[in-house]
Amino acid sequence: MSNRFRLGIVLRLREMAEETARIQLGHALDAHGRAIASVQAAQGRAGEEQRWLSDLQHRTAEAGQLQSAVFAVAAAQRGIVTAQERLGRATDALFEARRSLAEATRQREVVERLRDRFLAAERREVERRDAMAMAEIASTQHAVRAAREHR
Repeated sequence: MSNRFRLGIVLRLREMAEETARIQLGHALDAHGRAIASVQAAQGRAGEEQRWLSDLQHRTAEAGQLQSAVFAVAAAQRGIVTAQERLGRATDALFEARRSLAEATRQREVVERLRDRFLAAERREVERRDAMAMAEIASTQHAVRAAREHR
């Protein structure tokens, strides 16, 4: 199996790994966006619950309604904390996906540089062989001319 063939296989595997990392980054970006939307929605719910509680406090309301509003505000605030924790995990996953893509890209570039070096060395070897063949031909032609002249 030639080195060029092996490098081609390794390069293709690195390209596939990079593409997989790119896809994972896309999924992480989507999850991060959903987590941001979740935090915003939780904050919106908490704002609504707080307005409800505020409205009840400014007018005569039954104790049960006030208690329900207080519980609703507390639940909404817990919802914000839960959504923020999810956002933190999504942010961590996003950074990890970016790191993985950067590493996969770096590994692909390493293999590309190896391939380019190998191809350059192969080209130089072909050029060297061609130059040696041309020199051999020129030497043979010179020897033949010299032999014809000395007859």
